[in-house]
Amino acid sequence: MNITKLSGVFALLLIAAACGKDEQPAEANATVEVTATAESAIGEGAYVEEHESGKAAFNVAADGNVQAAVTGPDGKPIREDVSGTLLWKDASGEKTLPLTFDSKAGVLVAAGPKLEADLTEIGYTLNVAGKPWSGTLHVPAGGTAELYANAKGSADLGLPEGKLGPHGGRIEIVGDDRLELLVDEVTGEVRVYVLDADLKPIDLGERKVTLGVVAEAPQVVVLAPVAATAGVAAGAYLTGKLALAADPLKVTIAMRNAGRSAVALCGYRAGAAFAVHARAPRVKVRMKTDWHAHAHAHADLKAKAHLDPKVHVHTGAGAKANAKAHVNVKAPSVRVTPPSVNVQIKAPSISIPKPSFKASASARASAGAKVGTR
Repeated sequence: MNITKLSGVFALLLIAAACGKDEQPAEANATVEVTATAESAIGEGAYVEEHESGKAAFNVAADGNVQAAVTGPDGKPIREDVSGTLLWKDASGEKTLPLTFDSKAGVLVAAGPKLEADLTEIGYTLNVAGKPWSGTLHVPAGGTAELYANAKGSADLGLPEGKLGPHGGRIEIVGDDRLELLVDEVTGEVRVYVLDADLKPIDLGERKVTLGVVAEAPQVVVLAPVAATAGVAAGAYLTGKLALAADPLKVTIAMRNAGRSAVALCGYRAGAAFAVHARAPRVKVRMKTDWHAHAHAHADLKAKAHLDPKVHVHTGAGAKANAKAHVNVKAPSVRVTPPSVNVQIKAPSISIPKPSFKASASARASAGAKVGTR
């Protein structure tokens, strides 16, 4: 009896274990399958984007050759009724390149120019069974393989999830550096700070940063070191301008320092598909700041430091004067010499506490009288 009960329990446990095995996240298995399919088709280090109807994997080589593989929601390769185009943007301008299907290799191929910029913008449109899939890649000089390798390396450095920088911005590991990225939600000003191991800001040194952003429209922005201003040292951070009505879908950061380059796609993990569909999470970089308030205050102070008020002097009845007058205003008293003079001081306004005026008259009755003040 006991043996029968135990056997029954054992059988139930075996059934449960088997069911549990089958119910392991199909998503994880599909991701592994997609990655394996992409790598076997277009080489290790493929960069994969997830669309509503499937996934598109890309291998963009440093010499400009492109391979692309498309899979459906079930992870199976799509090799029929598929084509596409690339919109390649570099220093020479824009080029539209066809993606044609190579039946022997089983992938889409295109031949673009050599990658030379820190980030090259490549837009793509895939026609899959009559439906368009579109997206934008920001590719470093080393191609998608460099993007993949840097993502793998940065994961080893580790960073607490959700950890913010000292200015409240997003922290990204790019090469050996920790960068803090934030954008003013009102003005679109973007700032990038370099942080040490304790997440404290350090000098930029020779670092150069380029951002590739996918939002309402794709953008590539080269940041510049900040100039010295009141309370800010030259080179305290890198800055630029972005047109963002909301947080972007993708942000790629390319950094060059002392001849070495590194790149990071915010939120990207090597080997995983990066979601680019309507339900995809956004990269949180926009925030409220008081930067514009400080900028206005500094501008006002600068304007006041260069005051040059115009003084208009008009003589009394019947007289005409075109003479230039030099008026020295000293509180608390002002002496004005004849004839009777009206002094109008325009922008900026000058307030003199209760001045006493003493005027003596001795006027010449001709036009063009000379007026002297002291």
